[in-house]
Amino acid sequence: MIYINSTKINPNWEWIQKARELTDELQSKITPSEKMAFIEANRENTWGNQNLRKALIEVIGNKCWYSEVPLEGADSNIDHFRPKGRVVEIDCHSLEKTGEVSIGYWWLAFDHKNFRLSCIHSNQRRVDNDTEGGKADFFPVRGERAPEGTELALIREDVLPIDPCSKSDMALIWFGPDGNLGIAKPTKVPTPFQEQRIKITNWLFHLNKQDVHKRRVEHMEEVRIALKNADTAYKLWNPESSSPDLSSKSRFDSILDDIERLTADNAPFAGAKRCAVALARLYYFTWMDEYLPNYR
Repeated sequence: MIYINSTKINPNWEWIQKARELTDELQSKITPSEKMAFIEANRENTWGNQNLRKALIEVIGNKCWYSEVPLEGADSNIDHFRPKGRVVEIDCHSLEKTGEVSIGYWWLAFDHKNFRLSCIHSNQRRVDNDTEGGKADFFPVRGERAPEGTELALIREDVLPIDPCSKSDMALIWFGPDGNLGIAKPTKVPTPFQEQRIKITNWLFHLNKQDVHKRRVEHMEEVRIALKNADTAYKLWNPESSSPDLSSKSRFDSILDDIERLTADNAPFAGAKRCAVALARLYYFTWMDEYLPNYR
């Protein structure tokens, strides 16, 4: 995951106006079944509308906001971060269902800031060998849920899954050299609650799905190889010498451009690859302080 600024989700005015009208009409529905029937009947006008999908893709490219897998040629979902229908409650330690079901966030069904672009395996429940995951109707919080009708900007919930649209949440995210999701940086000690949030995030969005994990590791290795090549070019350049190798300097610059491209917002697995760069900066290559200063 990387941070995604939700203010950059900008559907056109016609979509926004229609969503507002539908939200007003939704408020007049009395029973939960009436509300859900109305919501589903207006899928194509709202989260099923290509204008919204285009607006989401324009933020960081056509990739899943949770797993960062590319979505070109793949089926994608528009996820309601806060579920529009029911919420299936779980024990936040065992991750087992409690048997309780809460009312979903129906009033946010057409709110574009509640949408996240997602791959199928992060949004729908799937079993994959010894792992399972997918958000489905789960949305665990610590403590009370927001009262029905609370405006999104005014909701004060202690949400357990990491939200890519929360900058403070994203400060917790870290991927180790093995490609596994962890907490903060290796120099920090996580709290039990932070560890719980990471466990739930990994489970909810199926970030440990085997093929996804394998691809993440491969992408991280691609960056590590680029860093090693940059280090070799830097040493051959030898900028402190009286006769630096300018062809090696040119190669060094080119590799730095490649690293920037590989870790750009629209790149697959950018969050994990940035962690690989940050680890190298922390432990291995001193020149990175000067030439790649933006990876912490």
